[in-house]
Amino acid sequence: MNALIELFWFKYSQLQYAVRTADEHLIGLLDRELDPILKSVYDEKAVSVEDARLQFQFLIDILRVEADDISCVLRHSQLLQSLINRYFAATGAVNAAELRLERTPAAPHKGRADEGLLNEAILDSFPDRIAVITPDYRYLYTNPLNANHLESRPMDLIGRHIVEFIGIQRFELRVKNYLDRCFAGEVVDYTFAKTVDARTVVVRCRLTPCMSSNGKLIGAILVIQEHADRRRAIAA
Repeated sequence: MNALIELFWFKYSQLQYAVRTADEHLIGLLDRELDPILKSVYDEKAVSVEDARLQFQFLIDILRVEADDISCVLRHSQLLQSLINRYFAATGAVNAAELRLERTPAAPHKGRADEGLLNEAILDSFPDRIAVITPDYRYLYTNPLNANHLESRPMDLIGRHIVEFIGIQRFELRVKNYLDRCFAGEVVDYTFAKTVDARTVVVRCRLTPCMSSNGKLIGAILVIQEHADRRRAIAA
């Protein structure tokens, strides 16, 4: 349950960024991704009072953030009423402690790789730091490993400019040029060295254009790998 809810809000953050940048294509893609996730959260029958509470809180949170959209308010109010009927009216329970909850497997979420969107479930499991950077140099996606490195949560990075994390000097002197080459269609692979706890670490960065199915550029896929400097280890 928690994983589905986190996925929804992550996609929702991406949607808000797409709306702010007036990216109609990306808005359409994310809209189609959000509905199945919402349905999966709603369709899952809670196995505990805590799971039921999560479902109710989830819909209440949506009502709060969509308060200005009357159609969304009406739709989610109906879902909220349906949950009440499911767990209380239909069972005859008068309070949460009396609920007899059974589990129904939730429909699995499938990434729309064929539509140019990345499968976060796969990327999240990679051992490397991964992010997607938009053409205006902001985070569209980051896996948990990269977010942890930046001392943030993945959803908190969406829409933030990478200058906040690498500094203006590094951005202007090196990273911006590499990103611009990637946005122009080039696969860019470069390395640099840094010192961590008095040891030299070699960082490899690979930038690959991220395209939608109709050939529109979404951003650059950034993969970061870090390795100890073997030359220094051998010399020692």
